[in-house]
Amino acid sequence: MAGKFVVALAACSIALGSASAFAQANFPSKPIRIMVGFAPGGSTDVLARVAAQEARKHLGQELLVVNKPGAAATIAMADVANADPDGYTIGLTPSGVMTMTPLFQNVRGDLLDVTSALVVAGRQRTGLVVRADSPLRNVKDLLAAAKAKPGTISIGTPGVGTGVAVLMQAIILQEKSDINLVPMQGDAPVVQALMGNHVAAGTTSAAGFAEQIRGGTFRLIASMDNERLDVAPDVPTLIEQGYNLYSGTLQYFMAPKKTPPEIKAKLIDALEKAVQSPAFVEIAKRNVLHWPTKMKGDELDAYFQKDREESIALVKRLGLGKN
Repeated sequence: MAGKFVVALAACSIALGSASAFAQANFPSKPIRIMVGFAPGGSTDVLARVAAQEARKHLGQELLVVNKPGAAATIAMADVANADPDGYTIGLTPSGVMTMTPLFQNVRGDLLDVTSALVVAGRQRTGLVVRADSPLRNVKDLLAAAKAKPGTISIGTPGVGTGVAVLMQAIILQEKSDINLVPMQGDAPVVQALMGNHVAAGTTSAAGFAEQIRGGTFRLIASMDNERLDVAPDVPTLIEQGYNLYSGTLQYFMAPKKTPPEIKAKLIDALEKAVQSPAFVEIAKRNVLHWPTKMKGDELDAYFQKDREESIALVKRLGLGKN
């Protein structure tokens, strides 16, 4: 009897293994979800939607963008980490969500360790903007306004623990300034709040404000990148304005850690072709997100591990982070 039981178990194991191999060989056989942790209309959402259209050509299935804002995108990325590792749930996120934000949010701090990088989609440039009719021209003006009327100046940010929010928090602490940081659910809500004159300034990725700069609705008062932005090349960086700070984050696709290598390879191949397509490159350039450097898979995982170490060191040096 025991011998028959062992044989039955072995047969079951072989059957399950065959089914798994079949599923991997026929991947994808249904639509794939791309989780985005910000509201529609922001930089991550824009890239996700054009990538979904282009990747469909290579995968033969729909890729559906699912927006789930909250906790500076860590909720959506935790959903990816906890999803079945079958390739049908992936995420697109700024790398700072994985390397910086957990230092400020009460969420698991090992999101990098339970996910696997696929492909870089772009590089996020960032900046500090005001309405075109604002009297503020630079960071010095902003601080002076806050000093003249303490507690009346508010700056919208894409969320607590995002790179741009951290830089503004560092400046506020350094200058002992009474400025309110207002966390929102991505770039688009920050832009809307600034357009409605609900905040004095906003700090987002350049994708969030590029069209408003071009149209004369907004004015950039500081590039928060390590170089000036093409959309406003005459505006100096934070570094040039006396603050040795900058925010640089990559947009990248990721999957649950235990996703089978064969499925990862298919996703990487399709997404790599998608982000190199003329349609994607055009949108990325238009939104100041294009980054021609190619990184993927294990190389990208190693890059982010190093970035997390540097983020921890920066937050510690600035005396920020969770209490």
